[in-house]
Amino acid sequence: MTAIEVLDLRDDELRLRPPLQRDIPRITAICQDAEVQRWTRVPSPYREEDARAFVRLAAEALESGRGAPLVVVRDDDVVLAATGLRIDRRDLSGQVGYWVAPEARRQGIAVRSTRRLLRWAFEELSLAYVELVAAAENPGSNAVARALGFTLEGVAAEAMLLRFDDGTERRGDVNRYGIRPRELT
Repeated sequence: MTAIEVLDLRDDELRLRPPLQRDIPRITAICQDAEVQRWTRVPSPYREEDARAFVRLAAEALESGRGAPLVVVRDDDVVLAATGLRIDRRDLSGQVGYWVAPEARRQGIAVRSTRRLLRWAFEELSLAYVELVAAAENPGSNAVARALGFTLEGVAAEAMLLRFDDGTERRGDVNRYGIRPRELT
């Protein structure tokens, strides 16, 4: 596979770039947030070595062409969020995911950064389809999917293990969304 080069992925305020070693403390702090742990597949508890592994795996994914795990920053270069894409080159498809720091939520960062990532994936990587999987109970991720133009294609019953602040876990339904280049809003 061909390595992926991420060049100047930005909108008027946000920039997407590969995670770097200097981001490890910030990524570690964000991924300890209960909401990030509940709705994503980050390890729990999330430790500095998990952030180190994320930075290393992001570089490997870009080098191998299998994915584009990126962080989202403003001009101050402080990580606000992450948005990433797993790529299946054979089918020209992918799966997108994201998380946002608690203090950066409800500012449109997930929508804007993921829109930019998807536009790049469709235009530069020639992907024809991207999937997004969100816990049915997660209003934020489901709203992001709809705002981007994703179509709800199905529900997988009890397909995700949800983690709660009190240490309990239970299974929850998953909404499976899909989007094609012409559908991106």
